[in-house]
Amino acid sequence: MGNRGRERKVQPLEALLRRAMPPGYDAREKLEKAASAWESVAGPVLGRQSVPLDIVNGELLVVVENPLVGNRVAMMGGNIARTMAERWGLEVVKVKVVVGRLPLKSAPRRDACPKCPVAVHVREEDVKEFSLRCLESLPDFPEDAAESLARLRAFFIKRFKR
Repeated sequence: MGNRGRERKVQPLEALLRRAMPPGYDAREKLEKAASAWESVAGPVLGRQSVPLDIVNGELLVVVENPLVGNRVAMMGGNIARTMAERWGLEVVKVKVVVGRLPLKSAPRRDACPKCPVAVHVREEDVKEFSLRCLESLPDFPEDAAESLARLRAFFIKRFKR
């Protein structure tokens, strides 16, 4: 008989976690998802020049780079509100635009960067040659510093061919 009382109290973990979260957590989580896909909401050009920050009482606060972008985002307010409701279930009644600095977006992962520099391998013969020439011209110069300078010079000559 004691187990029956416990069975009635068993609830899914998700329900327990939702009750433990602070008020407005769901809306904040949905807004973060919307902000990460903002270019698909506002368009690629306006999406790069604006960022949604917060929703207060159905009013979406959007920071824009300049007044021209702000005007265009404000004119798209109805479309933005409809998209936010359809995709993320966010109730947006009004879009408020503020001109200011956009918050920094996270940097792309290094492996996703198509223009990452390629490693430059210098020839050890060049390093030895440059090191010996440095030590000949400056006999009191430390050998490790001469080798470091020689390695740097070999790198620059290989990387930025003249």
